Amino acid sequence: MFSAISSSGVSLGEIRIKCETERGSPGDEAGLAQAFVAHNEAVKATIPAERLLVYEIKDGWEPLCAFLDVPTPTEAFPRTNDRSEFWDLVQGKG
Repeated sequence: MFSAISSSGVSLGEIRIKCETERGSPGDEAGLAQAFVAHNEAVKATIPAERLLVYEIKDGWEPLCAFLDVPTPTEAFPRTNDRSEFWDLVQGKG
């Protein structure tokens, strides 16, 4: 099992716990958003930049393949689970 430890000796598990205890009550959207940002910043501070891909699925194959140093596939990037598909699944239509 992989466990990332920062140069200060803080594990990602400790970061997760810190975010969970600092975010406020369930339903506290501002607190959850703040915890999300804090977690992402802690990960970026912990993992060396050359070993971390901050990836958005909307960016498709190129950044992912470049990071993994593999050829970009010729087929289109799969686009599933869009908003309408998600709500269809939630409402039992899918």
